[in-house]
Amino acid sequence: MQILVGGVGELYQGDLDLGRRVVERLAAEDLGPGVLVEELHYGAVAVAQRLEDLRPDLLILVGAVVSGRPPGTVERREYRSELSEPDVQRAIGDAVTGYVGIDLVLEVAAGLGALPPRAVAIEVEPAQIESSEELSREAEAALEQALDLVREELRASNAMKL
Repeated sequence: MQILVGGVGELYQGDLDLGRRVVERLAAEDLGPGVLVEELHYGAVAVAQRLEDLRPDLLILVGAVVSGRPPGTVERREYRSELSEPDVQRAIGDAVTGYVGIDLVLEVAAGLGALPPRAVAIEVEPAQIESSEELSREAEAALEQALDLVREELRASNAMKL
């Protein structure tokens, strides 16, 4: 089994940079054989191409997502693709501009047939999204929760020893 854990975000944009922080932390851990940890901040089409190359069985994406929840909220969701052709075209159009985000990565990968059999998103609601190298207090706390959720996913997939 091959698993890709990807940090998605906007570099040095406050809490939106949480995905990179997750990757830095996980890269120092023994996550088990077949687990790759990578930053995926370079555009949704390029990420879909990377997925085509790797062909993982499981994709775990982690990052900050602005969705109106209370700052610091952490949510895990399984992704199920239900995209229409116009949705795919819109997502690819958005991706061509270089924009990257968890939903866009999932939509583009699904639309291009590169999404693995299982995809999980671990999302943190940001408190601040202005240009900064620091995470907010809420995002720092949520980072630990997000890391724990990634480890739980890996244990559940039998990639990581208890």
